[in-house]
Amino acid sequence: MAFEIIIILFVVISIVISFGIGANDETMATLYGSKTLKLKELLILATILSILGAVFLGSAVSKTVGENLFSFEIDYSMVLTVLISTAIWLILSSAFGLPISTTHATIGAIIGVGMLLGGSVGVNWVTILEMGVWWLLSPIIGYVVTYYAYKLIHKTITPKLTGFKSYERSEKVFSYMLLAVICWTAFSRSGNDCSNAVGIVIGVGISVDLNILLIITGLSLASGLVILGRSVIKSVGSITELHPSTAFAAQIPIAIILFFGTLLGIPLSGSHMLVASLVGLAKSRRAPTKKGLWKIIAIWLLTFPAAALLSILLFFPISLISL
Repeated sequence: MAFEIIIILFVVISIVISFGIGANDETMATLYGSKTLKLKELLILATILSILGAVFLGSAVSKTVGENLFSFEIDYSMVLTVLISTAIWLILSSAFGLPISTTHATIGAIIGVGMLLGGSVGVNWVTILEMGVWWLLSPIIGYVVTYYAYKLIHKTITPKLTGFKSYERSEKVFSYMLLAVICWTAFSRSGNDCSNAVGIVIGVGISVDLNILLIITGLSLASGLVILGRSVIKSVGSITELHPSTAFAAQIPIAIILFFGTLLGIPLSGSHMLVASLVGLAKSRRAPTKKGLWKIIAIWLLTFPAAALLSILLFFPISLISL
């Protein structure tokens, strides 16, 4: 296949993946669930932050995903396989309104291709295990911090509120604080997630300007969020009852972990952290969680093997086409 066609394919599929990431982005769910902003307003805000985050924070994590995960030199057919496998799983999950980790889908596809071609040594397991520690720790931290953040708010602020007007003023202040933290989170999340669309393209050594790729990715993320993102936002935003103060407690650990993880080039799952934080909030308040929570957890567990299996099934037909 001609080099120019391969370049076009890579860019097109990266755009599709970016669109899928945006469609599966639930960052704004707590704003929706707490009724701080209307859906149209938060979609406009998310659009702006998706583009800015991808452009200004996307390079470090993209290089981690693209350069450090295979233990041998990668070729075009491998990259196409990883991109297409990730895109298929993302779009399927988004169609059912299920938030998944795009990072896990991408790494799962890389593991599938790596083990198919190189066996147990085909993948850089040390790097993946290092990331795995963060994948496990970040939701746990989100759960614990949210649990105690709500307890702290409930014990120190709530008793001082006298009457409905006092409560309304307090929630108004928290709504502004929540909005600021959400903006910080969305900015970092976009920078972290865009690596799944462009990282593997960088790894193959194609001379495409990274900044241009990141701009295209940011625009595609925003498009996916606006066109298809509503169902995932509504699904996650209704896991438990939210108010600005409770949503703020859930969002604080996510904002901090995502920002510093992105700066350090660590691929993280914003979906896992947010859902874990909301469950921690529900447990702290002794409130019920959404009945469909187990469906979300099930799709998380399926993501690694499903993406790996997809990449294995797709590799040989893709490699024949790309010859």
